Amino acid sequence: MNKFDIKDGLDKLIYKTYNHLSDVLFHLDPEAKRLVAKNVAFRNIHQNERCFILGTGPSLGLLTPDQLNTLACETLFGVNSFYKADLASVLKPSYYAITDDLYWKDWKWIFGEIADKFSDKPPTFITDPRARKLIEGLPNVEQPIYVYAKKYPTNRMSDELTRNIYATMNVVSSSILVAMYMGFKEIYLLGCDYNAFCSAGRGHCYDDEKELDGISYNLAFFLKYYWITTEFHYLIARLAKEKGIKIVNLASASLLDAYPRVQVSEVL
Repeated sequence: MNKFDIKDGLDKLIYKTYNHLSDVLFHLDPEAKRLVAKNVAFRNIHQNERCFILGTGPSLGLLTPDQLNTLACETLFGVNSFYKADLASVLKPSYYAITDDLYWKDWKWIFGEIADKFSDKPPTFITDPRARKLIEGLPNVEQPIYVYAKKYPTNRMSDELTRNIYATMNVVSSSILVAMYMGFKEIYLLGCDYNAFCSAGRGHCYDDEKELDGISYNLAFFLKYYWITTEFHYLIARLAKEKGIKIVNLASASLLDAYPRVQVSEVL
């Protein structure tokens, strides 16, 4: 056994201990337990249907008008700053995932901007319980899906949204797990180019210059982050296979290889 395997084994032992502690803390938090218990209302509500998760990569902006019109009739998940894209005027997400700490700390207004953007029918938010107060103050917003994900994945993932599940560190990954819980049988990823480490995080399907002005990460951060989240995607792919769920990446040039990649034209 080489030193890298030894370190990996020690890390997993530490994380498993941490996960036990995390479960104890969850059971000692009645408010968090109450919020996630409500997620049972979403279990299998889309049994055997298909959905599309819209990442914010530049490839999303390459969809043709016909593809956009077809996609507009599907069940859509938006994430992060998707609402800033021009095509958000055509594509109205039914669900919207906001899972980064940034959004209930420094960028608290984002929830309100999303609700305003889709004011005719605000999407169901998918977020952390820490965003509860921000959402409760919004008009016409349906019951959100609160994801309590405090455990670190060592060798498996979970979509049991009424429990403390494993963190994904990626909003698309979280959306996939929620879609699995909802019973979707086919999950398609769009705009998940998965190559931000090649451009220092810049380059989306919307103008991101102002958004990224105050954020600067170096290459080491991006490579470490992508290594971890890629391993988590592999665990999600294994869980999907066990459940007989098909996940397909429609960004054919995407670097994410956990799921089969096909051309958008084969589906839309």
